[in-house]
Amino acid sequence: MIKFFRLLPYHTKSAIQGLVRHSATAFSAISAVTMTLILMAMFMLLTGNISSFTRNIESDFRIHVSIDAVQGEDDIAKLQEQVESIPGVKSVEFSSKDQELAKLKEENSEIFGMYEEGDANPMRDVFIIETAAPEDIEPVTATLNATEGINKAEYGGDGVSVMVELFKAIRNGGFVFVGALSLLAVFLISNTIKMTIYARSTEIAIMRNVGATNGFIRVPFIIEGLVIGFIGAVLPCLLTYFGYSYLYGILNGQFLSNMLIMQEVYPFALQICYVLSGCGVFVGMLGSFMAVSKYLRWKR
Repeated sequence: MIKFFRLLPYHTKSAIQGLVRHSATAFSAISAVTMTLILMAMFMLLTGNISSFTRNIESDFRIHVSIDAVQGEDDIAKLQEQVESIPGVKSVEFSSKDQELAKLKEENSEIFGMYEEGDANPMRDVFIIETAAPEDIEPVTATLNATEGINKAEYGGDGVSVMVELFKAIRNGGFVFVGALSLLAVFLISNTIKMTIYARSTEIAIMRNVGATNGFIRVPFIIEGLVIGFIGAVLPCLLTYFGYSYLYGILNGQFLSNMLIMQEVYPFALQICYVLSGCGVFVGMLGSFMAVSKYLRWKR
């Protein structure tokens, strides 16, 4: 290990010289990394925001339960205790029919302004129920609809559930695509570095003839891959941070509606930049390692 660190300046110098001498193939590898990471950044921004959309929608899920009009105060108190004991129910909030009418008047006074509180109030007393987890909503709603004293329990219907499932599928598909792009980057860099190695086969043969070990030959190429990956990640990081900042400002932090709140620029975009930089460096090193190891194995 001490020997490795002592020789590290020499290996770094050799790597830089190799990049300068073979700038065409280095540029090709950097371009491959850049384009791949730009695609990765786009899908990471998409999947990250879709995850945020899904969480926001799921956190807003509430079951609206209307109570039979014949239920008195004591009956409602007992019914609330019964509802709270249902598995999957996290909290139960009671809202009187007068409170419900007041909410409707506040939202749309033109339509509901004619209604009065008291006996003339057409609204029903309700329970607003929050479940422990989004997947508990459907079974809890079914149980509530089968409970005596409850007129109707609803949460938004199948359309909302389908939208959440669609978001989850897109998010999971995005993660798979990001992984596939990572493998593609390794393949492209490996083949590009392989071309460089073929062009330097005489140099490698001379080093082996004078007793250089495979590790000694391999290290400069791995450093080259590191530099290629890092340089290739610069442009995607800049586009990610400043591009997402601009988009966030233009859309005012939300996509189409206030239900679809975008993730804030900081730390979301910065975290993606860290991931892109790490992926670029790792993929560059891995691609170089694979290419040079395969060549040395063939020429052993």
